[in-house]
Amino acid sequence: MNTAAKPISAVYKKKVTPKKVVGKTLWVLVLAAFLVFSLFPFVWMFITSIKDSKEIFTFPVQYWPSEVYWGNYIEVITEGNFFTYFINSAVMSISVAVLVAIIVAMASYVLSRMHFKFKPAVFAFFMMTQMLPAASGVAPVYQLMSRLGMIDNMLTVIIILTASNISFNVILLLGFYSSVPKEVEEAAYVDGASETTTFIKIVLPLVIPGVMTVMIMTFLAAWNDVVTSVLYINSRDKMTLPVAIYSMIGKYNIAWGSLSASTLMAMLPAVVLFAFLKNFFVENLAAGAVKG
Repeated sequence: MNTAAKPISAVYKKKVTPKKVVGKTLWVLVLAAFLVFSLFPFVWMFITSIKDSKEIFTFPVQYWPSEVYWGNYIEVITEGNFFTYFINSAVMSISVAVLVAIIVAMASYVLSRMHFKFKPAVFAFFMMTQMLPAASGVAPVYQLMSRLGMIDNMLTVIIILTASNISFNVILLLGFYSSVPKEVEEAAYVDGASETTTFIKIVLPLVIPGVMTVMIMTFLAAWNDVVTSVLYINSRDKMTLPVAIYSMIGKYNIAWGSLSASTLMAMLPAVVLFAFLKNFFVENLAAGAVKG
């Protein structure tokens, strides 16, 4: 009788059945179809951006230009004040991201560690603001800013976008603070550290991944904002990039070539940022949700 032990790899080796092969193949096909469906608008946008106006409106449709035309990109950069709008968007988005990170870091710490009479009410307020439609506050806020003389002011856009991004990020960052052991703070208090010192030098460095996640999310939200900037910015020299792109859509005509070229260039910062920080962003976003 052969009592030789089977290799571990043979014991745990999974059987490949026709059913599993078919299932995996179908799953790959579904993912491939979803990828094509997701990328097609961007590919078509690029193709449109390298066509001249005549070929864009040619019928039947030409799926690739007879000659690559870079004039749309040159026109956007040289005649469209692209870099002015780019700088406006960058200054506004970075300002909003930094302000939100500072406010949220302090607010989440207070809700996570301190006990006060109206703490449940404050937490409920942050939760309830997530249920309200964004459009519900547009009219009263606009009237307030108009009376304060803050229309056509970049500071107004920064204030409103900062306020609108606080609630969600406070709740998100609570998960990171809850993962920090309270014993770390108690040890700092025993050593004579104040609450401010403990927060800045002990606790905050431990939740830096969460703060960075908040900054990335807020930057992308501010960079892509159109509605707030359209409402409060009137001067062309103060326009952000999404608003400048939106202004290319005229009442009777749309400059499809320039519109596609400028949209692709406007997407680059967000795409590059997410490409480099993708793993960091996804891991920490999931971590904050689980820890909370």
